[in-house]
Amino acid sequence: MRQSYHSGVVEPANKLRFSAILVAAVAGLVGFGVFALLGAALASLLAAGPLHISSREGGAGYFAISVGMLSGVLGFVGTVWLVLRRCGVGGVKVVLGGIAAFAVIIVSAASAVGIWYSMQPHVLNLNGPEPILRIELHAPANIAIFADATAELTTDRNSADAVLEKPDEAATRRGYVPLYYRTSHRLLAVKFPNGGARLYNIRLPANPMPKKYHEWSTWYKPDFVDEPGSTGPKRADGSPDIEVRYHVETADD
Repeated sequence: MRQSYHSGVVEPANKLRFSAILVAAVAGLVGFGVFALLGAALASLLAAGPLHISSREGGAGYFAISVGMLSGVLGFVGTVWLVLRRCGVGGVKVVLGGIAAFAVIIVSAASAVGIWYSMQPHVLNLNGPEPILRIELHAPANIAIFADATAELTTDRNSADAVLEKPDEAATRRGYVPLYYRTSHRLLAVKFPNGGARLYNIRLPANPMPKKYHEWSTWYKPDFVDEPGSTGPKRADGSPDIEVRYHVETADD
């Protein structure tokens, strides 16, 4: 028995697919690179030979670069056209596909640059001294080893030891630590000689330079507690513990 199918299963011709655009973009990049190198090499030979272009003040080099770039553009256009034609695209859709392939390259390059830039450390105060995070630690009376505790500020960019004074009569220790980089991931660790620690998320934006962050914050209890001999920090239960407050200080204060 002869089986027939609906005409809807027949794939329409001259359809511009995203997969074809991606292939054309990759091929266009390759074509640009190959033709640019060949064009620059040929231009260098012509400049040194029949054209007698002087190498003084970079004349021959500029000529080779210009020819190489023009050749690369022609190579890109030709390669994209050829790939789209092989994919069954014709007419005005070849032009649209070429524009789309170029747009894919631009967006991909911009995304790569953006990712690279976001991964770089950005100095908080590029044209002056780094701001200071002033901190105060207050302990309940039953924490005897508070006087020997140290503190460290850790970010996703660096870590720095805090300078702490000895406790005063109110069981409060004051200190400071520099802020070098723009980041909103700052963790203050108060460490005890016996191996325990208290961890505090510093609630400041990536750029804490504005004046509103120069005022003392409220008192915060630890976000995490790391007891001696434990397998790692655990979320604090909110019971009385060492509290911290802080503010940012700049050279203008």
